[in-house]
Amino acid sequence: MKLVIDGYNLIRQSPTLSQIELESLEAGREALIRYLQAYRRLKRHDITVVFDGEHGKHLSLQKEKVGAITVIYSGRGQKADDVIKEIVERQPNLIVISSDKEIVSFAERHNANAVLSAEFISKLEMAIYGKGATKGDHPSKIVPKKKGPSHRLSKRERRRLRVLKKL
Repeated sequence: MKLVIDGYNLIRQSPTLSQIELESLEAGREALIRYLQAYRRLKRHDITVVFDGEHGKHLSLQKEKVGAITVIYSGRGQKADDVIKEIVERQPNLIVISSDKEIVSFAERHNANAVLSAEFISKLEMAIYGKGATKGDHPSKIVPKKKGPSHRLSKRERRRLRVLKKL
């Protein structure tokens, strides 16, 4: 599976990472990348993280590999959202991780799956800290069990839950 992550969005949704980011943006980015490297070693997903470089020193998009993680910084005057949208347009069958409603709806319109940052953080922490998912941790426990076609979860919600199971 290929994951595309809205970097600063994920950092700011995590209590742990947002505390680290208070030291500096660089410290927050490095902590997120360390978490993702540990997650990558366990799950073997192809991970790309996109950070805003809108006010940075680079004029154009910067791409680098940190271990097995691809890190992209948007160029000056360009937002990470725009870079994520370009990636989704080129490779529609991927998972976008963000809590930005605009990115989530764009991904779903272009046949990509979207997972909210808070949901991914819980999966990330379970994988890293070795707790593993138990039946109580499954997202379907949060959503009431419904029976019959008139009480069925929406197609979008069923697709989102399938993606969550794979993470």
